[in-house]
Amino acid sequence: MEMIDNALYSALELSTAPQAQNDYRPQQKASSSRCSLSHHLAIASGLLSAVLVSVLLCKWTLCRSSKHTTCASCPCCPDFWMGYGDHCYYFSVERKDWNSSLEFCLAKGSQLLMFTDNQEMNLLKSFLDKDFYWIGLRDNSGWRWEDGSVLNFSRVLSNSLVQKCGTIGKDGLQASSCEVPLQWACKMVRLR
Repeated sequence: MEMIDNALYSALELSTAPQAQNDYRPQQKASSSRCSLSHHLAIASGLLSAVLVSVLLCKWTLCRSSKHTTCASCPCCPDFWMGYGDHCYYFSVERKDWNSSLEFCLAKGSQLLMFTDNQEMNLLKSFLDKDFYWIGLRDNSGWRWEDGSVLNFSRVLSNSLVQKCGTIGKDGLQASSCEVPLQWACKMVRLR
């Protein structure tokens, strides 16, 4: 009985196979031309992506192999610096007094962090943890940035007349005695 069932099944399979194949042939030809076009587009897109990635990888490699702290041929930041917009930022892990922090930044071709507006300050506050960082702000007959410009968009919290140097923390700008060892933040323009 099983042999008869197998023979019947084989006969049915053979008789329907050519007809099923004939039914799908026109559709296969139409879809193969569409498939061919999309296949070519996918290959072209893949090749273009590979070329772009290769160019970016080459520029990155050239920048990293440069002996300078910044690379004029690419918009890189030095190692351990964070790039954002047109600037590079450095947030120290060690602690120094305000003057030593300033010297560190100057030696790296940068400056202690100065904000151009409240928006930049708020953006950078979001990266900070609970610690305070020295910034390029001092109380010299009023709060001034190291470039001499007046702080005009925020207040500095202070509870003592000896607190003459500026810090930034999660809660904003705060004054501290310049001799206190704190972490610091530097800022430099990203060279292109």
